[in-house]
Amino acid sequence: MIENILRKIAIFSEKKPFLMVMIILIITVLAGIEATNVKFQTAFEKMLPQNNPIIKTLYEVRDNFGGTDIIIICIKLKPSDSPDKVNDIRDPRVLRYIKFLEDDLKGIDGITDVSSPVDVIIKENNGTVPNDIETVKEIYNSLPENVRNKIFNHDYSMVIVNAYTDAGGDQKKLMEVMNDIHQRIEDSPVPSGVEVVCTGTPPMRKLLDDLMKKSQVFTTLIGGIGILTVLFLYFRKPLSTVMPLIPIVIAVIWTGGAMGILGIPVDMATAGIGSLLLGMGIDYGIHLMHRYEEERKKGRDVVESIETAVVSTGMAVMATTATTVVGFLALVIAPLPMMANLGKVCALGIAFCMICVITLLPALLVIEEKYIIPIFKRKKL
Repeated sequence: MIENILRKIAIFSEKKPFLMVMIILIITVLAGIEATNVKFQTAFEKMLPQNNPIIKTLYEVRDNFGGTDIIIICIKLKPSDSPDKVNDIRDPRVLRYIKFLEDDLKGIDGITDVSSPVDVIIKENNGTVPNDIETVKEIYNSLPENVRNKIFNHDYSMVIVNAYTDAGGDQKKLMEVMNDIHQRIEDSPVPSGVEVVCTGTPPMRKLLDDLMKKSQVFTTLIGGIGILTVLFLYFRKPLSTVMPLIPIVIAVIWTGGAMGILGIPVDMATAGIGSLLLGMGIDYGIHLMHRYEEERKKGRDVVESIETAVVSTGMAVMATTATTVVGFLALVIAPLPMMANLGKVCALGIAFCMICVITLLPALLVIEEKYIIPIFKRKKL
């Protein structure tokens, strides 16, 4: 039965190669549209079992008491050649900047509160920022030791501002909040000799989001270039180099579309799925291409070579795909959601690689033999 299906696919690809390519392209366009709906997930609690009492309680706390995430805005001294640079973090210019920053950040949607230990000094000075550093020191020294220890670090080079957000596990909202904070800090009048750096869980999630996006593109690109290099060294022909990779690239796009449809996010486990599928799926294309070229060297025509390559190689490819998919599906029962997501995505991706190679690659080979090569031969004449 499977042999008959593979034989029919080979015959269809040989007789109507452009229709086969068109069908694959239509599916790819639709998958590409769905792939734009894939979300990046950096919330640590989303990567843990959602029915765990710890995670459930976290959500209850957020619902009843607001956000639990704190964005720590570190304001510290930095080297500067400016003659009027800040040399002591207790400088009134820094305090005025902190007051300005607090008021500005409170206007961001998603920020529930902004505070700083420095507020104590301002409160002790009747709600206004002292005009000189000596007054700041006097107020600071009059405070209890346990209060003083929470305001500045031991060498008076650093102070923090805490911004509280209710974004929680809402990835899109958190990214908007962080982008807004970074923009407002960039536009704020930072005193000379002072730098402002955000840290804490939300900024780390923003960093993770940026790194996942960069690594996804970078690793896929490097993987593709490396595979093309190896294919060129093996086949020694430009067209034969590119063709086995085309179905795998299509399969990667289909996988992205499936992730969008099924609501599977890109997380730390699935961020490298592009390069992973390129590396594993290219084997299928190489096997089919190699068998096809073997049949052509024996003097058989295109139709017979395609049919033999698809039927004989297709059986082996389907068997290896089945075993690989079963192996990856074992990850679905893992207690960690991100491991389960990796299993789902890899299983789907490998299956798509097999489907694309068996259906699209024969059509591309027919187009090459019947249309592209004759054109080049005519041009040489």
